[in-house]
Amino acid sequence: MSTFEVHNIRLEPPNISYQGSYLSAMAEFQGDSEKSAWIYLGEDEPHDTPAKDFASYVSRLRSVEATAPPNFVRSTCYWAIYRDEVIGRIAIRHELNDFLRTIGGHIGFIVRPSFRKMGVASEMLRQLLETDRAKSIKKLLITCDEDNVASERVIVKNGGAFESIVPNGDKPKKKRFWIDLLGNSRGV
Repeated sequence: MSTFEVHNIRLEPPNISYQGSYLSAMAEFQGDSEKSAWIYLGEDEPHDTPAKDFASYVSRLRSVEATAPPNFVRSTCYWAIYRDEVIGRIAIRHELNDFLRTIGGHIGFIVRPSFRKMGVASEMLRQLLETDRAKSIKKLLITCDEDNVASERVIVKNGGAFESIVPNGDKPKKKRFWIDLLGNSRGV
C-alpha cells in the first residue's frame, strides 16, 4: 500500500462518476448530523437521497450554485478527490442569511472518517481559499463547535482570526473566525 500524500488531493464539483466512492464514504458516517453534513442539502433531507437517485442528487448539489432552495443561500460545493476516491466535502456560501451570519458562516466542510487526522480538511480549505469564488467574498466567516479542536486548528492554520463565541440553542456554542483574503487582521 502506498503512502497518503495530502498534496495530491484535488477539489472537484460533484460528479456522478464518483457514485460508488461517495456512497462508500457515506456509509462510514455514524450519526445523523454527520450524514446530513455529508449530504449537504439540509437536516430534513432523507439520508437515503443519494442512494435512491444519485444523478438527481448531484444535479441538485450543483444547481444550488445558481438558485438556492427556500431557507438556503447560493453555494458552491466541492468534493475532495484522492486517487479517484471522494474523501471530503467543502462548500462556500455566496452570501449569508441571518442564521449563517451568526452560526454557520461562509464555509462548511466534512472529511470521510477513514481520512481524518491526515490533513485533508486543512488542504481542502487551503485550496478553497484560492478559488475565484472565495476571493470574490474577500472576508470569510467560518465557525466550528466550541469543543471541535480539530476544526479550530484547520481554521487557524488557514488564517482564521478568532472573533467570538456565540450560543447555539441547545447545541454546542459556536466559535467564530474570520479569514481575510485581503490581508487585514480582522473580519467585519
